[in-house]
Amino acid sequence: MILTKKPLKVLLIGGTGTISLPICEALSQNQDIELYVMNRGHKSLPEHAHQIICDFHDTAKMEEILKDYSFDIVCNFIIYKPEEAIKQIQLFKGKIQQYIFISTVVTYNHETAVMIHESHEQNNIYSEYGREKTKCEQIFMKAYEEFGFPITIVRPSQTYGYDRIPLSVKGKSCWSVVDRILNDKPVIVHGDGKSTWHCTHNQDFAYNFIQLINDEKTIGQAYHNINPVVVNWDMIYRDLYALLNKEPKIIHIASDTLALSQTYDIESSILGDKQYSCLFDMSKIQRDIPDFQNHIMIQEGLKMYLDYMEQHPEKKVKDETFDQWCDQVIDAYQKFIQEIKGHF
Repeated sequence: MILTKKPLKVLLIGGTGTISLPICEALSQNQDIELYVMNRGHKSLPEHAHQIICDFHDTAKMEEILKDYSFDIVCNFIIYKPEEAIKQIQLFKGKIQQYIFISTVVTYNHETAVMIHESHEQNNIYSEYGREKTKCEQIFMKAYEEFGFPITIVRPSQTYGYDRIPLSVKGKSCWSVVDRILNDKPVIVHGDGKSTWHCTHNQDFAYNFIQLINDEKTIGQAYHNINPVVVNWDMIYRDLYALLNKEPKIIHIASDTLALSQTYDIESSILGDKQYSCLFDMSKIQRDIPDFQNHIMIQEGLKMYLDYMEQHPEKKVKDETFDQWCDQVIDAYQKFIQEIKGHF
């Protein structure tokens, strides 16, 4: 463990998103941690978290505000661009004991392996988001190698919870797909629905993530934090249909066909990520934290989502644009199938 004074002063930059909120909630209940959260202040925080209101992109204001604070650990959930990583290094260089950057498995070039280890080659050929995250990682690791910047990199796969679940193609929210199911309209799943997927509930992610904090051996390392249980896309959708007491109506459409869309960025989300049957090796995090666990499997996670949505009906917003897009795509696809049927 890193030697430090008690309580440990931890800053979360972000702190209210799908991944970060359960971490914020758990740390706020830890008597050995003095928790601070920096964001724009649009959402309420747990009782014992100290709010610092600042737009992360306003570097000058952030620097001015933080000169009155000192922290042991900084966890940043909202870095997406390499210039943001550079500014964070400049801001916290020599001032902290650990900086945790939330990256993603979308950084990987999935074309060249099925079993993915943390050392696998990066620079996703389809996803600009993944390539930008790769650049951020490289900047942080260069700072670690050159002057010991205390970076720890965490790479999640899809992490879900609250009002978000794993889905193939969706609109502005996950409810856009659920709404179609409830109205007995077919839904689109990429490929043949048999490509594999890792789904990690955010409560499990938080439990394992917190164990990486304040541990010296995690400095200069990258870790997968992913539920190792593998499902496929049809399994996810069939579980969702069963929970909604509906018979599955799934239309499978090839990933590269869906990627022709001018309405949604399917090239990044599906060609760059969801189309692949990848397995992510978890041996490194299992080795380096004391108690790696994942208790919430996809069936329970989907039920938790539906229960949450029942408790928050204001989030059940119909997405007319997505609904019409699905109807148009399915109609065009079915006409194409009829045209080629029996011609081979």
